[in-house]
Amino acid sequence: MLILLRDRQTILLLFLMPVALILFLSLAMEGVWTDKLTGRKIQLVIENKSNTLKANLLAEKIKSNKLIQTVDRPRDMTDDEIFADGRAHAIVTIPGGFDEGDQPVEMYFDPVIDAGYKIAARSLITSIIVEVVMGIDNLDAVIAGLLIEKTKPNRNFPTPLQQNVPGYAIFAMFFIAIPMSIGFLKEKKDGTLQRLFTYPVNTNLLILGKIVPYYLINVFQFVLMLLVGVYIMSHIISFSFHLGEHPWHMVPVTLVVAAATTGFGVLVAALARTPEQSSTLAATGAVLMGVFGGIMMPHALMPMVMKKVAMISPMYWAHQAYLDIFIRDAALTAILPKLIVLTLFAGICFYIAGRRVQWI
Repeated sequence: MLILLRDRQTILLLFLMPVALILFLSLAMEGVWTDKLTGRKIQLVIENKSNTLKANLLAEKIKSNKLIQTVDRPRDMTDDEIFADGRAHAIVTIPGGFDEGDQPVEMYFDPVIDAGYKIAARSLITSIIVEVVMGIDNLDAVIAGLLIEKTKPNRNFPTPLQQNVPGYAIFAMFFIAIPMSIGFLKEKKDGTLQRLFTYPVNTNLLILGKIVPYYLINVFQFVLMLLVGVYIMSHIISFSFHLGEHPWHMVPVTLVVAAATTGFGVLVAALARTPEQSSTLAATGAVLMGVFGGIMMPHALMPMVMKKVAMISPMYWAHQAYLDIFIRDAALTAILPKLIVLTLFAGICFYIAGRRVQWI
């Protein structure tokens, strides 16, 4: 532990790197979450070319909708220039002859708008048009008698903090392999390991003494990142960090995840022959597991093929276990299969390392 604490670069890597990733990526993803996933107001330019009673009523209903933000058309700007300048998401034109039913309402969307967002905007405008044409005061109230949403609170798409805090904490925990492997190789090269094995101390106790500090560092690392997310990041961005109904479930999950990350470190230490090899193996392995495991790209947004491939990454099982707690309020029995997978991964890493490592 003392050797690790003296290595300032390692401490910076293990603690400041995830803090920086959580901070900057949460800020960067806030706009994406707000705009694409959580219902930012639809910015519309409304052109009423009819100016009849029904057309004016339609224009007023669109403007008064709480999900719509109307934008005045800038002078001397074409539709494409409005979109290129980011002024609006769509342009709604109420043509002459709308009252008579001769001409339908026209919508022109920004070509780069998200497909799901486009569908939602079109559905909203369609429902308002139906209200005006059929003389219904509140279509939502009519639909409420036919359809009731039963989704529980806090079971939506994970917020940037729910996605990034556990994700990049796990990502950084796997980087424990770098100082662990480099320290092992250094002690082996300068003869420290050989001298340790001359003492009348059980070999397993010596090995355990080298593993436990890194395990504790990983646990402390996750706790610190969680505190950063709850008490700092939740005040910086507009999204809260809901921990779910059973936040204490994070205790067994974190203990098992720390074992998996420590096992990965031991495996890298056993396979590498030089510090350069250990750094490359650890960093490349962690990045690839992060890419496939839904850390850098939310698992929910991946295509089906990538969702299947993600299961080969231990980071996927660790991250999904935390999301089970945060957004699904899962019971411990529901999280248990993921913990079993992570335990098997840790066991396999320790077993291979024990068979491959050359202590002397």
